[in-house]
Amino acid sequence: MLNAFSISLTGSDDAGCQRAARSLGQQGMAPAASLEWPGGRLQAWSNPVQAEGGSTLVETAQGAACCVGPLWYRGLFGNEALRRLIEEADSPARIDESALRGNFALFLRRGERAWLLNDALGFVRIHAGGDGRFHSTSWLAARAYGGYSDIDEAAAIEYVLLGASHSDRTVARGVTTLELGHGLDLATRRPWRRFEHGLGRGGPPPASLDAAVEHLAAHLHTVFGEVAAAFPGRTAAALSGGFDSRLVLAGLLAHGERPRLFVYGDEGSADVRIARQVAQAQGLPITVVDKDAGNRALPEPDREALVRSALFLDGLPNDGIHDPGADRHTRLAQSAGGFVALNGGGGEIFRNFFHLPEGRFRTRHIVEAFYRGFDARVFRRAGGLAAYRDGLAASMGRVVDIASATADGAARALSRPETELVYPLFRCHFWMGLNNGTALRHGWFATPLVDLELVRAASVLPLAWKNAGALEARLIAALHAGVASQPSSYGFRFADGPGPRARWAEWVHGRRPVALRPLINAVRRRTTKARPHPDFVARARVLFPGEWRLDALLDLQRLPDDDAFARALSIEVVSRELAP
Repeated sequence: MLNAFSISLTGSDDAGCQRAARSLGQQGMAPAASLEWPGGRLQAWSNPVQAEGGSTLVETAQGAACCVGPLWYRGLFGNEALRRLIEEADSPARIDESALRGNFALFLRRGERAWLLNDALGFVRIHAGGDGRFHSTSWLAARAYGGYSDIDEAAAIEYVLLGASHSDRTVARGVTTLELGHGLDLATRRPWRRFEHGLGRGGPPPASLDAAVEHLAAHLHTVFGEVAAAFPGRTAAALSGGFDSRLVLAGLLAHGERPRLFVYGDEGSADVRIARQVAQAQGLPITVVDKDAGNRALPEPDREALVRSALFLDGLPNDGIHDPGADRHTRLAQSAGGFVALNGGGGEIFRNFFHLPEGRFRTRHIVEAFYRGFDARVFRRAGGLAAYRDGLAASMGRVVDIASATADGAARALSRPETELVYPLFRCHFWMGLNNGTALRHGWFATPLVDLELVRAASVLPLAWKNAGALEARLIAALHAGVASQPSSYGFRFADGPGPRARWAEWVHGRRPVALRPLINAVRRRTTKARPHPDFVARARVLFPGEWRLDALLDLQRLPDDDAFARALSIEVVSRELAP
């Protein structure tokens, strides 16, 4: 497979392209294929560690196509799908978006015209340099192209506090990402809106819960049937005690796949106990992966090890680069041998993710409800918290505008379907888009529970069907009754659905006033004394003495946990050790 690509258009900076190529080489990538057209050049890269043959680059008499990540079109996979796209797409408007699935970044050329796009939900990021002449799936490569060493302060704060920058800006000032629901015309260097009538238009809801389950289950059968056909006997999946991983397993088993299973946690964890029981009931072996134990057996990473981790993970992954080695080993193992690693991320589209009751909410309400899980005193500058909240609310409003084909998403109360779309199109687009792109650098990876059809269909369903996981439990049972009959970490079997206790807990959780949720979080932080571990902070400050890039913006010792501090450390490592 191909693990990355870069595109240099006519007039691009030669020295910048050389810097980007060196960066990709340092990241462990090797040149795998290339093509030229009158407007520029594409260079595709592969990861030799995971080499399993084949190249998702196709040239025909009509044009060419290249993708990073798994791509299905009209039921075809990989190169066959690319050939069909070349055949049909004499313009991007001819692509049937409802028939295009997967997690991918796509270059498409027809004659002398060429376009760049990703999956509809933007789950693989495409980065651009500030001059509009260089694009890459690698953030480090785009950063190196322009020599961008300055930090975008707002993007850096969001990355540290939330695990990803939640706008089209990135931590490197000058590097941006392709906007949700858009493609790029490489001839004019202008984006176009792919969904003229709104990305999230879901139509009327089904007449009953039974009808909703039937429709969603039928589509999930299509999705998992395509996965099974593309990767027969080569599927892998994490399993826990929760909904989403069980739904993935149910979908695979329904199509005859017996996936390679693994579970994260120590021997005493509920996830391990439940996952083993589920796997045993299906006669499947399962591997227990205790990352904490694995890391304890390894030395704490020094400067050199942190740099290696940054290069492996493209600079700034969701959890930061402070990895003694267990995370990198797991990423390689899950897709070794040409397996596709399936992740249940995004399955919360079938549940009430934000735990908001019925009613209309503004984007600032959702920011308060979900994106304020930290001490307000973490901001050093006056107005820092307000700028953070306003920036998130404005970015969320932009996503709502793309979803609904409107222009006032940040200024008005959202309809319930729009509120439901915020989770997949805002939270998942930015957070999972970063994670998926990082995973695809080292092997096949996909999140099959979220695609355009599923997101649209789920957004219009009554909230009562989603609460306490009632809908998703029904979906698991519809795909595989045996998997649904096993225990879960929610206190009920999915075959039975949520009982009175689970529904009551959901109701109480959802009734918390939005304005009070930051205060509730503050009480919880004080009770648990949530802070980065002092030893971790001290070791990092010894490794990188002096003032850090974010010290003027954030009080790093007031961050909510080790992961947030690890992200601040990641920015420091990239800034000091990886000269663009």
